[in-house]
Amino acid sequence: MKVVSPAGDFEITVNESTVEDDMIVIKGQMGVWDSKIYMSPTDVLQFGKIFLNPSVILYLIKAPFKSLF
Repeated sequence: MKVVSPAGDFEITVNESTVEDDMIVIKGQMGVWDSKIYMSPTDVLQFGKIFLNPSVILYLIKAPFKSLF
């Protein structure tokens, strides 16, 4: 994955996900830095709503076929 910001472009590698207390934790690396993203249940629902965009759903349906060509 890639983050593009005014501070620069950063590659992010997601390594694993776990649960701590009532939060989902996504662990990875951004460049040389270890990182953790903490998501509450509300954050997960909001993230899901963002991905219910028709263009994203269509892309996800097409993705397996694009990799064949």
